[in-house]
Amino acid sequence: MNPIRKFTFLNYFVCFVAFVLEIIFAYDLRPLENAIFIFLIIWGSLPIITLMLFILKTPPIKYSVHRSLFQTLVVVSVGLVLKINSIYIHPDPRGAIALVTIPIIQIIVALFIGLIIKLATQRQFRTLNDQDGEYQSD
Repeated sequence: MNPIRKFTFLNYFVCFVAFVLEIIFAYDLRPLENAIFIFLIIWGSLPIITLMLFILKTPPIKYSVHRSLFQTLVVVSVGLVLKINSIYIHPDPRGAIALVTIPIIQIIVALFIGLIIKLATQRQFRTLNDQDGEYQSD
């Protein structure tokens, strides 16, 4: 298996695990209505959907896909740590506010890391293009 496909598969696998954990977290909160249960799953999955959009837009280059895996791992781990803390370690009525803000924090982190990756990738390609131009002009 080539490394690009391996990193892409790992990205999708991490997103799948995060989605399954969102379902588990929503189930453990035991909402009284099914609409609230579905809302918790959808709201918690918005950062995962954002990550999948980043994965789809990532060029199939090992440099970019590797960085995308880093982004996915950071965003998913931030969400997991915050949700485990809010649901299991320090459960309180204000934990609901945390569950509302955690996806927002995750999306901001995903966009910030995605912007850094985009700028680094563009700089890398400019450097490679400049080097190619030097070799062709000789």
